[in-house]
Order: sequence, then structure tokens, then C-alpha cells
Amino acid sequence: MEGQLREVVHTMNNLTQKFEDLARSVDRSAHLPAAVEENKVKIAALDARVSALEAIENQRQGAITLGAALMKAVPWLIPAGMFGGIAVLVAKGVGL
Repeated sequence: MEGQLREVVHTMNNLTQKFEDLARSVDRSAHLPAAVEENKVKIAALDARVSALEAIENQRQGAITLGAALMKAVPWLIPAGMFGGIAVLVAKGVGL
């Protein structure tokens, strides 16, 4: 009987230690739900920033594309303008 009582006491001590360790683990992880919510807010803010930066980059690329198109057209516009000016002078000279 005495041996069984010691075994019960020993088993209770082991269980007590396990429950204390479990309680410590739960206490250490108590901050995790708040951290998850904080990270969700940060991720949402970062998504908004990325969207804004992508919009700005698309505008910049569009402006560069427009600028490149103009740079390609300018060499053709100069001779066309000169040809138009000559045509106006010829038309005035002829009397049209």
C-alpha cells in the first residue's frame, strides 16, 4: 500500500510539472493573436503602398512610351514641316 501511495505521489508530481510547463507555454504564446492582427494591418498598409507605387510606375512607363513615340516622330515632323512651308511659299508664288 505504501509503495502504491508513493507511486501516486510521483505520478502527481510528474503531471504537475507537465501542467506547469503547459501553462508557461501558453503564457509565452499569449501575445501571438495580437501580433497576428498587427501583421494583418501592416500587410494591408503595404498592399496599399504597393498598389500606389505600381500606379506611379505605370504612369512613368506610359510617359516614357509617349516620350519615345514623340522622339521617333520628331525626325519625320521636321522635314514634313519644312516641306509644308515650301509648299505654302510655292502656293503663294503661284497664286493659289
